[in-house]
Amino acid sequence: MLAANTILQNRYRVVRELGHGGMGTVYEALDQRVNSIIAIKETSVDNDDEARSAFEREAALLANLRHPALPKVMDYFSEGERDFLVMEFIPGYDLAELLELRGSPFPQAQVLRWADELLKVLEYLHRQRPPILHRDIKPSNLKLTKQGEIFLLDFGLAKGAAGQMPTLITSRSVRGYTPVYASLEQIHGHGTDPRSDLYSLSGTLYHLLTGLPPGDAPTRFDLIEDEQPDPLQPIEKLNPLCSSRVAAIIHQGMAINRRQRPAGAAEMRKALRQAAEEDERGAAEEEYRRAEESRQQREEKSTEEAVRVSEEENRRREAEARKARQREAMRRQHEQEVVIRAEAEYRRQVAARQAEDARIAEEARRAEQECLRAEEEARRRAEATPAPTVRSQERVAPEFPRPQSGVKTLKASLPDRPFNPPQGQVDDTKFAVADPTIGRHAGKRTGVVVFIALISIVAVVFIVWLVTPTQDPTSTDGRPSTTSQQVKQPPEDPQAPSGMVYVSGGKFMMGRDKGTDPAERPAHQLTVTPFYLDLHEVTNEDYKKFVDETGRPTPMTWAGGAYLSNAARKPVTGVTWDDANAYASWAGKRLPTEPEWEFAARGTDDRLYPWGNGWQQESANANGASRGMADVGFFKGTSPFGAFDMIGNAWEWTASNLRAYPRGRLPDNLPGGDLKVIRGGSYESTKEYATTTYRTGWPARGARTYAQTGFRCARNIEP
Repeated sequence: MLAANTILQNRYRVVRELGHGGMGTVYEALDQRVNSIIAIKETSVDNDDEARSAFEREAALLANLRHPALPKVMDYFSEGERDFLVMEFIPGYDLAELLELRGSPFPQAQVLRWADELLKVLEYLHRQRPPILHRDIKPSNLKLTKQGEIFLLDFGLAKGAAGQMPTLITSRSVRGYTPVYASLEQIHGHGTDPRSDLYSLSGTLYHLLTGLPPGDAPTRFDLIEDEQPDPLQPIEKLNPLCSSRVAAIIHQGMAINRRQRPAGAAEMRKALRQAAEEDERGAAEEEYRRAEESRQQREEKSTEEAVRVSEEENRRREAEARKARQREAMRRQHEQEVVIRAEAEYRRQVAARQAEDARIAEEARRAEQECLRAEEEARRRAEATPAPTVRSQERVAPEFPRPQSGVKTLKASLPDRPFNPPQGQVDDTKFAVADPTIGRHAGKRTGVVVFIALISIVAVVFIVWLVTPTQDPTSTDGRPSTTSQQVKQPPEDPQAPSGMVYVSGGKFMMGRDKGTDPAERPAHQLTVTPFYLDLHEVTNEDYKKFVDETGRPTPMTWAGGAYLSNAARKPVTGVTWDDANAYASWAGKRLPTEPEWEFAARGTDDRLYPWGNGWQQESANANGASRGMADVGFFKGTSPFGAFDMIGNAWEWTASNLRAYPRGRLPDNLPGGDLKVIRGGSYESTKEYATTTYRTGWPARGARTYAQTGFRCARNIEP
């Protein structure tokens, strides 16, 4: 093989190898003279004079071909013991790659457009003198450009390369072929003609419409010779959306006996066009018939429907009036209950205040009685005490018992008046003196009681003021009612809407330092706020409602504008980021950000998979669990918050642009354009890539829609 930067003919600089096979090697090169990208094919046949002469004849023949669906051969040369062919570089994807990415057959209308272009090419090649036969038509030899142009190439020499050249050979050339697409006469070497290319093209169309390669011709021939059924299954059985007329023409092109095939490319092209037109006409007639039947049924039921609608309208109005009356009665009853409760509360508060006033009055009465008893006791003691003699000028003050608490303390604390003995009868040797304070206390008893009562009333009023609820200034009936300001707080665990789960939010480590891909590194801490997330990925039947209501184009994975009958609960795929974003807005939601998606998938304990750190084969549609999409929720591995299929099944769009993590980097093999992050892997991902941290990006819009990417929605939590 040629090394990079090898110069050929002092003009062509080799850039890289595109691929190689049994017939040669293909390189991407730079034509330094005109500064353009080209493809160079190096042949691998024996380098003898006869082979070199055949190469030169074929190169000269190919260089004179001019057709929009064929790459141009611009030069050929020999250098050393090698022969080289220089041709136009065709970027794009071959149909085998696209079919694998879709995971489902192409729509019939699209396949018929390609078939029409390819039959034009074959008609042009077969008209050459001598006729030019391709002999290796198959999906990997058909290149589709970004502009939707189809090219007939020879990918057999370098399968999967980004750009190759055709190897169109004459009927005298000898080249390889692919058995499942080759006719019986080509495999047995009994001579080929233009009908051999029709067999290969028909086998290719069979594969594109069914998603399965056809059986090889020798096996079919042997079973038919043994009077057994042809093992080739009917196209319409494998793909019910395919027309029986179109399927019959393709099966005719794959007839084992070449005499039973169409006579030429022009005849087959005409037959396919007529079949498509008949299908369209039949569909239009069927639509007209259904419309006519619907119209007749509407006319027959118009009177009955009008009566029924009128009766239903009357019943609806009566029901609404009845509900209105019930609501009014309930409102009045509620108002009465509110008034009754307010009055009862008012009476309760009045009774409580009255009881408190009675209790305070009772305590004051008891205090007054206690004072009276104390004064009476003092008076009795004074009367029982003998009067002092007048020998001495000593003045004796009466002794009163000291009260211990309450009102008694207040009374005992009052100051005594000075003792002035009154004049009375005096003995020569002694005289008796009555206690002068007894009269004063008896005279002031009423004032003390009044003073104590006033103090008690003031204290009661103050206490009642403290405990009495604030009167509502908006009250209309004058009765006291309590008011309080209620502040709504968000619930700690709100009830998620139907079909969604609650994600509590918090701090977590995003990414991992030992990730499979550079884009996963390094791990760094982030915080997300609580939000809601869809329980499942959006399904085909969900997306169908959106398409019907908004008129948005159907996904590329739907054949003929509709999904397969068994795919209603499978995730919708083949949608662009713009499609997913439009659906989320239509549904009153949004796409989750990348940090929200990872937090919902792994929680706060740094899980590698939604259920833990160990792989569980039955928990996700990945790592060979199936060969295609599964219904959402079929695999029971859920995230810490209860979301299904966070990994596997289908990739999921996020709202975030693909950027490197802080102090990290992105891999070099990413596609160009406005890349949005996709997460979770698909059913084809291995357990090393179907993780909660693996991330990659895909263009948000354009023709390069990834057939295995779907999405789920998120929603903010309102206060």
